[in-house]
Amino acid sequence: METTWTIPTPDGHTIYGVKNSSGLTTSKAIFIVHGLTGHMNEYAFKRAADYFEETYDVYRFNLYDGRDGGRNMVDCTIKTHAGDLNLVLEHFAKSYKQVFLIGHSYGGPTVMTANPSNITAVSLWDPSFDLRHTQERFEDAYTPCGDMYMVNWGTTYLIGKAMYEEAGRLDESACIELSKKFLSPVQVISAGDGFFVQQHLSWHSFGAPNNIREFVAGTVHCFHEGNSC
Repeated sequence: METTWTIPTPDGHTIYGVKNSSGLTTSKAIFIVHGLTGHMNEYAFKRAADYFEETYDVYRFNLYDGRDGGRNMVDCTIKTHAGDLNLVLEHFAKSYKQVFLIGHSYGGPTVMTANPSNITAVSLWDPSFDLRHTQERFEDAYTPCGDMYMVNWGTTYLIGKAMYEEAGRLDESACIELSKKFLSPVQVISAGDGFFVQQHLSWHSFGAPNNIREFVAGTVHCFHEGNSC
């Protein structure tokens, strides 16, 4: 069962989302946070929602949206995304005894920056870590354009200068500090053939003592390959 919802933000925008559920009352919920240039209806997120909805209420939402009042990606930062995640949790999470978060790619630093309380556990899917290193490694993909940057990943996107500079500040040491402050258990799932698998450290490396990292062989960043997601 799928229902839509909206939440107004304090700065005059609208968050658009979807709730998947069995229609029965449950004490458990999952909130899914997409990554940079992503959206709530990506293949892996829809499969996750369909899989979990029999025993969990599953919430997906867009961090920017073309509908009335939705944010524009070019105006966003990770801090903006983190604030909206916390707003969604404040609106819905109090109805549940157990709350789980899933974050993909930039959804990882969004979750860690938000650092919400009373979270049972977090699963980060091939999360971005040491964002400065990623920018430097793929420097040719970024083209300055006034107060924006064009990001060419086959399709060209626009991000604001503020987000670009924010990512530049999130180097390994800054990410480690965020990890140390995050007290909920963290599972990192790394794509076995992806870029981030080369990094020894990730969001699991500090913080809660029972954090873990696992690897999915034969897949890259978006887990589209075979049955990898």
